[in-house]
Amino acid sequence: MKRTMSLIVSGIGLLVLFVAFVLFANPIQVPALGTVKLTDMLAIVGGVLFIGPIWRDSVARKSADGAPHRFVWATLPLIGVVVVCVGILIPNAVSVFGLFPLADLFYLAGCLMILPVFAYPPASFQRDVLEDMVDDQVEETEARHSARH
Repeated sequence: MKRTMSLIVSGIGLLVLFVAFVLFANPIQVPALGTVKLTDMLAIVGGVLFIGPIWRDSVARKSADGAPHRFVWATLPLIGVVVVCVGILIPNAVSVFGLFPLADLFYLAGCLMILPVFAYPPASFQRDVLEDMVDDQVEETEARHSARH
């Protein structure tokens, strides 16, 4: 049931992100409060709704498996979400050395920090392969044992 709720909340987040995209791409004027537009707020809410349950499931799975470097897997993505939200709220007129908007730098840094949600420690793959090999051997042994009797 918990997994189903995570999927529903993430789906709602994707829907909110889609609405933000449609409003952003539409030529009509969207309401704004200073430099913060409705599409910015929808992007923040939708992004948090989308990534939140995925992050929680990722941390639970990695904690159960005893993944090393908890800071990287649990805390860095949260900092990345905050950095992306700040990037959304910064006006695009602010630039870095006149080359590109500061907001883009925040987006890039934040998204890179969020990536550990989707990655898994490399050593765990070997563990999964070994567990599968053991399961196959047990099934094979049981099949041979039952064939003899």
